Amino acid sequence: MRSKPFTPWPPADAEIERSLVATFRSRRWGRMLRGPMEGQGRVVEFERRFAELIGAKYCLATGSCTQALHTALHAVGVSAGDEVLVAPCTFIASVQAILMCGALPVFVDVDLDTFQMDPQKIEPLVNENTRAVEPVHIAGLPCDMKRIMAVADRKGLKVVEDAAQAHLAEVDGQRCGTFGALGCFSFQTSKVIACGEGGAVVSDDLDLLQKCYTFHNMGLAAVPGGGGIGTKYRMNELEAAVLLPQLSTAPGQIETRNRNARHLARRLAEIPGIVPQKLYPGVTRGAYYLYGFRYLKEHFNDAPRDLFLRALRAEGVRFTTMYFDQLNEQPFLENALNSPTFRKIFSRKRLQDYRERNHCPVNDRLSAQGVWLPQYVFLGDRRDMDDIAEAIAKIQRNCDQLAKL
Repeated sequence: MRSKPFTPWPPADAEIERSLVATFRSRRWGRMLRGPMEGQGRVVEFERRFAELIGAKYCLATGSCTQALHTALHAVGVSAGDEVLVAPCTFIASVQAILMCGALPVFVDVDLDTFQMDPQKIEPLVNENTRAVEPVHIAGLPCDMKRIMAVADRKGLKVVEDAAQAHLAEVDGQRCGTFGALGCFSFQTSKVIACGEGGAVVSDDLDLLQKCYTFHNMGLAAVPGGGGIGTKYRMNELEAAVLLPQLSTAPGQIETRNRNARHLARRLAEIPGIVPQKLYPGVTRGAYYLYGFRYLKEHFNDAPRDLFLRALRAEGVRFTTMYFDQLNEQPFLENALNSPTFRKIFSRKRLQDYRERNHCPVNDRLSAQGVWLPQYVFLGDRRDMDDIAEAIAKIQRNCDQLAKL
């Protein structure tokens, strides 16, 4: 059994402390309101540096990735009565942002090997109401963006990337968040760059970013003649102060996670009944916010996954099954469809048709088998990876004992 703790997260080092205290003492706690990346201050500095880090021309910081997604979907024109394609293996915020626009989240089933939206299943779901595709780079590993972009281009759909977990992840050297019209990131406490809460929208299209800025700034535009509907989704200076020092350390940490993930994948591939999440061809780097694998109970004396997880916890290995909760079947969705707002927007027949086609059998299977390991586990060394692999191998060797737990 492992007794040594894994690397603590979020980071709380001296450089972050100095940055935060200096900003606190400046008494300037709110961002400068001149537009994305315009003016001075910690938020503006963060926007400039994060855009450069991701490889985008422009960045707008927000109070969360949920806010970033809502802002981005609004900017590309998603509105009441539309449909947006999204995967069911994700965090609830990916779906709530669509619902907040008065649109229907249409779930694209996943690929069992990669856990990502299956590009082959997109086109049959497109109809005259489909406005956008929201690919989610779940676990910080890239979707098959080349195929997704090809379908979107062919069908005239906007692409808003949910890169909440995918900071610095790459396909053929191009970073997640820069394939679509807009890309959205999270800086929530558990993320690989973190400030408690926080988000960002990136793009190469300044007009789109100006729309995002207006929406996130209560409808007040940074350019003459602008303005419109909006809310208050601004990042504050204190959050940016926590984030800025991490932009220098994040690339090295990402490399450490990738190195350890490759080693663990080799070790887990040797254990019967453990199937690591695969990368698509062309993926040059993952963020590894999570490390996923499937547990096949037939190789563990038919013991349910819960018993395996109980044994894993007893061996001192941390895990989660958070994103395997079949979002397309959760009560919040049905409650939204039955709300007065959605009953005004959509006919009874259209909502019933939506319910009847809302099935994702591959994701159901993945939800029954999936296990995640958290990102901070991968900031250690090879011995940490060996501890994890040996704990799982030990459980497999003694699987006849699982029923006694």
